[in-house]
Parts: sequence; structure tokens; C-alpha cells
Amino acid sequence: MSKTSDIERKPALSATGDRLRVLLVEDSRMFTSALKFRFETDLGVDVVTCSSLAEMRHAASDAEHGFFVAVTDLNLPDSPHCEALDYALDVELPTIVFTGKFDFNTRESILKKNVLDYVIKDTDRAFDEIVSAVKRIITNRDFRILVVDDTKTQRSILSAMLQAQKFEVVEAASGEQALEAIAANPDIRLVLTDYHMGDMDGYQLTRKLRRNYSDDVLRIIGISNSNDPELSASFLKAGASDFMYRPFVQEEFQCRIAQNIGILMKMEALKKAAAAFAPATAMRA
Repeated sequence: MSKTSDIERKPALSATGDRLRVLLVEDSRMFTSALKFRFETDLGVDVVTCSSLAEMRHAASDAEHGFFVAVTDLNLPDSPHCEALDYALDVELPTIVFTGKFDFNTRESILKKNVLDYVIKDTDRAFDEIVSAVKRIITNRDFRILVVDDTKTQRSILSAMLQAQKFEVVEAASGEQALEAIAANPDIRLVLTDYHMGDMDGYQLTRKLRRNYSDDVLRIIGISNSNDPELSASFLKAGASDFMYRPFVQEEFQCRIAQNIGILMKMEALKKAAAAFAPATAMRA
């Protein structure tokens, strides 16, 4: 079992100050007991457990159920064909799948349903991974991301994927709009920028941003439809933190975003630790 810091043990709160509620739908008593304990202890959330679709319907039937996220198995005694997942999505409950059954067809089916994430049970780190998945959705609320693309359709696609993960999203249709958005929203921590744009390309935008924002303050991910294998190197040389070629699969996109957000969080933790350590060192000197 992983150790949890005092910071991580603080209750996860909603906008109204109430503890966040997680709906756990799992028919295995062992998994239910272990996950309930980890969620409550590591994440500071309230957990409601259900072992069947019938119990799930009862728990989530009220439009004011207040669940922040659901973690559900795919196959339950009274729902052998993903009915529990379908119900969660029908009532617009963001869902993470925790399943022991997984193959190509299952993956395709899950991703088409626009779930937040999925974790496979038969791995050594299954419990850690599902706790991390829920934690990411909780902490994502604190991050604002800027999406820069001069094509409205592409902007909308990226924004929808990020908003589904609970990020705050700001859009810009050009490099100049991006610079204005950064100035108006100093809490933006990550920029996703396309390469080909009218007023300035993503490479130029990256260089301009790096004049004022270091990598530990603002992460920049370049994106392009180009087949040029050298474009990624050019972006990284200009100061980008990462780069992705379109088309990319949903899991890659989510992992790249999570990794960059994770780096930001670690940087912030190191800065806080250093700031706390400095006065103590000065007093001993």
C-alpha cells in the first residue's frame, strides 16, 4: 500500500465545500473493501458502494445524487453486458472503468462510450492505478489549459477531451489570441498549440511564450498533422515540453497531458519543500 502525505490526506471538496462523493460499483467484496478504504484514506472522499446494477440505479436515480465520479466494473451479476456503465453514462455520471475483462473489442467499446479512463484489475499495481486515476480527475479541476488552433473543429475536439477530464479550458484561434489569453489568465498552466496557423505558427508562439514563462511554470505541448519527422525536434528546441503527431489515440493524449500536469505538481511540491526548508536552515545558521 502506498504511503500518502498529509497534503494528499486533506478532504477533496466540491465547490460548495462538501466532501466529494464517489460511487463505487463492484461485486467483489475484496475489491470493494480495499478500494473504499484507499479512496477514503488517500483521497479524502466519501464513498457509496453498490454490488449490482439495481443498487446502482437506487443510489444514482436522484438527479441531485451529487456523485463527482463513478468507478464501475463492466460485468455485474445483473448486468453482464456493460449495462452498469451504460446507466452511469445515461445519467451523465463521469465514469472510470475498473475491469478484469479486457481485449481489443472491449477497449474499442469502452472508448466509444467516452469514459474518463480504464484500469485493468489483473495488474500488480491495479489498486494504485485506480486511486491515481480518481485523484487525477479530482486535481484536474485546479488546472486551466489553453488550446490554440486556427481550425474551430480541431479546437472543439481537443477542448471536449480536456473538459471531459474536468480541466478548465480556454480557447484561442491564433497566436496573438493565445498571448492575450495567457496575459488575461495567468493561472493557465499548460498550452496545447497547433503548428500551422495564420498569424504565427506554433513554433513561433512557443518561442515567444518561453521568453516569459519557464518550463516549470508553463508546459507547452506542440501538435501537428505534419508528416515531417523533424518538426517535433524543432518544437522541443524552441522550448516545447512535449509534442504529438495527429492522429493520436485517446489514451496517448490523456497520458501526455497527465504526465505534464504531474511534472508541474512535482515542481510545485519541490518549491514548497525548499521554501519551508530555507527558514529552518537560516535559523540554525
